[in-house]
Amino acid sequence: MHTRCPLCRRSVPDDAQHWCRCGQVMDSRCYDAHREWCAVSGSDAWIGALEY
Repeated sequence: MHTRCPLCRRSVPDDAQHWCRCGQVMDSRCYDAHREWCAVSGSDAWIGALEY
């Protein structure tokens, strides 16, 4: 099943999906960018809270 990355809206196939602890699924480049402001474990978590 393909899903869309919540950050860049690109289609992400199953084999390229990266799941974050916050429940978001995204491609690897967006996952790396999202890590610092993840609502669950990022150092700038307040930004991640606004992403929802």
